[in-house]
Amino acid sequence: MNWLDFVFIGIISLSVIISLFRGLIREVLSLLIWVGAFWVAYNFVDVGANTLSSWIELPSARHLIAFVALFLAALIVGGMINFIVAKLITKTGLSGSDRFFGMFFGGLRGLLVVILITFFVQATPLSKDPWWQQSKLAPHFTKISEWVRVKMPDEFSNYFSFIENSKSLKAEEVIKDLTPDPQTTDSEQQMPSEKDTPEEN
Repeated sequence: MNWLDFVFIGIISLSVIISLFRGLIREVLSLLIWVGAFWVAYNFVDVGANTLSSWIELPSARHLIAFVALFLAALIVGGMINFIVAKLITKTGLSGSDRFFGMFFGGLRGLLVVILITFFVQATPLSKDPWWQQSKLAPHFTKISEWVRVKMPDEFSNYFSFIENSKSLKAEEVIKDLTPDPQTTDSEQQMPSEKDTPEEN
């Protein structure tokens, strides 16, 4: 095992430990808050951008600022709800089943993070580096990520295929640029040099 394997184990273990102390209810609620914040920002970004049109002229900047502002606002509201729920849980106490299922949820979340890391590495030349090739756990997570990729909607699957094809095309272009043209090489060899050219008397 190399350092990458210990990073994978650390990510999953840390997620499990956090979920053990927080419990399933708070973990699921936190996930719903993040998903809800993204949903709000994604669906109302145009409304927010139109509101900012009087102050910001650049459309891309308006949309970016509107998206971030809506996302943060939704997170703040969700955080207040999470705080209230946390107070209620503290008074009643966490049950053993809530902690157990929280650990299970944390393990799945940690596994998801590792799979996302695997997705990104596989789509880049980093997958050819020794530290990735020598990992004992990376091949197993790669198989899981490939299975997840097959189950994905076509839009996501085609996106990753596009990245890999682009990566392959770029590699082929680099190799082609570095490889001399045989015809050019032969013509250069056939051209007489100045030393071989007979001097005119």
